[in-house]
Amino acid sequence: MAEAPEVEILAQGLREAVVGRTIQSAEVLQPAAVRFPSVDEFAALLANRQVLGAQRRAKYILMPLGGDVVLAMHMMLWGTLRLLPRAEPRAKDTLIVWQLDGDQDLRLTDPLGYARVALGPTDELTQRLDLTSLGPDALDPAFTPKVLANALAKRRGVLRVVLINQRVLAGLGIRDADESLWLAQIDPRRSVASLTPDEFTRLHSAIVTVLSEGLALRGTQRDLFGRKGQAVHGRYVFEQGGKPCPRCSAIVKSTRLNGRNAFFCPACQR
Repeated sequence: MAEAPEVEILAQGLREAVVGRTIQSAEVLQPAAVRFPSVDEFAALLANRQVLGAQRRAKYILMPLGGDVVLAMHMMLWGTLRLLPRAEPRAKDTLIVWQLDGDQDLRLTDPLGYARVALGPTDELTQRLDLTSLGPDALDPAFTPKVLANALAKRRGVLRVVLINQRVLAGLGIRDADESLWLAQIDPRRSVASLTPDEFTRLHSAIVTVLSEGLALRGTQRDLFGRKGQAVHGRYVFEQGGKPCPRCSAIVKSTRLNGRNAFFCPACQR
């Protein structure tokens, strides 16, 4: 699953092997993968653009290109990028191919077909993707217990639902939210308003631990170069419904919160 650690690993790979190179051309195999502009404009605007950088913002990868144009990519659930020799056969789930100098391709693949890209001038892209509304990033060194408390201060509703709202806290997805709440021993069904200062501190520490571990293990997917990350999707409770809790051996349960499954231990997370 492409959450913040996996997306950050892809951004690191791009900085290592793609920044400074030239996109010679682009081929869109699945038109629905391009949010804007039109597919023809997308390909035309990318031709012979140099890649100037690569950074992650929440679950977006933003790649500024020569001529004040930015390429934005969102991996959604299972999208990923691969850097491959041009002669390598294309996987059937390839959505877009960027042909780079040096006879290599940068390929966007997604078995579900949900990954999306967008291209445009910096200001336009920021506005159309509403990037300024994103909350503080959970992987930012400046993310502190106070930042978390301030982000949640005026929010009402169920804790797990609020935590995965990218306008509240950027970069925390459903998997890492479940794992963080388990580590902090907080029930995901709690209201945000019910948290105590001590629980804010525990939750912050758990979020940092879960994301840092995921990043150190290079995520759960293959990286830009095909190397498999060593992190595990269900380290504690995520997608472990019906199995014993690794802390107390009670049976992990799941519940639907805002249309999505949330996994938790009913004994540990009170």
